[in-house]
Parts: sequence; C-alpha cells; structure tokens
Amino acid sequence: MKKTYLFLAILAVLFASATAKAQQNIEQALKFTNDQYEFGKISFGKPVSYTIEVSNISKDTITLLNARPGCGCTTPNFKPNQKIAPGQKAQVQITFNGSVMGTFTRFTDIEFTGGLRKQTKFSGEGVAILENATGEEKKLPTPIKQSI
Repeated sequence: MKKTYLFLAILAVLFASATAKAQQNIEQALKFTNDQYEFGKISFGKPVSYTIEVSNISKDTITLLNARPGCGCTTPNFKPNQKIAPGQKAQVQITFNGSVMGTFTRFTDIEFTGGLRKQTKFSGEGVAILENATGEEKKLPTPIKQSI
C-alpha cells in the first residue's frame, strides 16, 4: 500500500513539473494580447467579440493547432494549422453569444505545436438593455425585490 502511495506521489510531482515547464516554455515562445479580456456590461442576448493576438517571439515556427472553448456559448474563429513564423502574429477571434444575465467568466484553450497551450479568459456582466425609437440603448431599471 505504501508503494502505491509513493508511486502516485511521484507521478503527481512529475505531472506538476511538466505542466509548469510547458507554461514557462509558452511564455518564452509566444506573447499574447487580450488573453484576459473584460467586456464590462453587455446587452443580454446580443453577441460580442474580441480578438486575441498571438506573437511568435521564439526563433522557431510555431503552428496554431486548435482553439477549444469551455462551453457552447463561446465560438473561436481562427485559421487551423496556421504557421506563425518568428516575429509574425496570428489572431483568434472569440465570440460570446450574450446568453448570460449577470456576471460571467468563460475560458478558451488555444493549442500549439510542441505541446504548448494557453488558457485565455473573458468576463463581463449581461444586463437588460432596450432600444428606444431612435435606436439608442436604454438600460432597464433593476427590479425591486418585494417580500410578502
């Protein structure tokens, strides 16, 4: 039994070490802009987008393999298998469908060759907004909670 625990402990340390090394490697190879994005208040039900820019700061060409959203409310738009030469940039557009009323935080994992992976995050707050006859947006008042 002790051998099993020792084996699992060693395995956990090796996994943590590999994860830390991959994170360190990605920071030496790629620079990200807008990887932690704050929308602020958005109109509930209206899709919003932002763009993550990826710069290759290494001496090797790196390929953008995939972008995996954390839920169905998020859609990444990118060029699969796009090669990013040293000094070049790539873009990943992230669209959120606006389906949340209240505060939200969502994640997208962007994967590259060499086992490099970057988890990106966006957050904001979905609020009810109406448009008046002139097309201007007007925020609805916050409902008052009544106790009976």
